[in-house]
Amino acid sequence: MRIEQMNQATYDAYLPVAIEEYAADKCRAGTWSENEAHNKSTDEFATLLPEGLKTKDHYLFTFRDETDSDIGMVWVHVKEESRGRSAFIFDVKITSDKQNQGYGKEALRLLEVMLKRMNVKKISLHVFAHNERAIHVYDSLGYEKTDYYMSKRLDDSH
Repeated sequence: MRIEQMNQATYDAYLPVAIEEYAADKCRAGTWSENEAHNKSTDEFATLLPEGLKTKDHYLFTFRDETDSDIGMVWVHVKEESRGRSAFIFDVKITSDKQNQGYGKEALRLLEVMLKRMNVKKISLHVFAHNERAIHVYDSLGYEKTDYYMSKRLDDSH
């Protein structure tokens, strides 16, 4: 497997799907209502990636196998902090036909190598609590839980 910069065609295909998936995750987490989710998600992506692939300090990569098949992608933001350069993973995806085969772990290991070359000292990410598969992968790679956000519904919907 290899990691390479995402091209414009892949980005153009990624963006509308990512907006919808993020909106759905925010609804499932109870953060947004369904009627506001699409617009809020679209606005967040526009704010975070105003220049698309050319947005400063944001890197979108594609993972490919030895046959040049698409395995997945990752979007990471790198910034300077008082303790050195840090990276935040905004999104990471493995294509559905490649999931549960170790590709996610290998992709994240490749990302770590890339980020070390960029002198990054720490990687962070957010994962929705309902994404148990991702939590398992991150745990197995040595990511540590640093914060918890917890909610309780007070209405009768649950």
